[in-house]
Amino acid sequence: MMGRAKAWSFQQPNAAEDKRRYADEQRESVLRALAAYAPDTMAVFDVDFGHTDPQLVIPYGGVVRMDGPARRITVTY
Repeated sequence: MMGRAKAWSFQQPNAAEDKRRYADEQRESVLRALAAYAPDTMAVFDVDFGHTDPQLVIPYGGVVRMDGPARRITVTY
């Protein structure tokens, strides 16, 4: 599960095309690594947590369940 890429900062306000390219490159890097090291792993991208806006908090120690076919993520903490 990958948080939505934060492709800008106040010090580096990227244009829309640069943000899209950064997020696409990050996604492709993760998919390449998963293909090489864990090809059966389900990947979920663009979840609103981590260092992004908007931001949902998921505390350590909880249980995350991802149901790919139902397109559902459940967090219990």
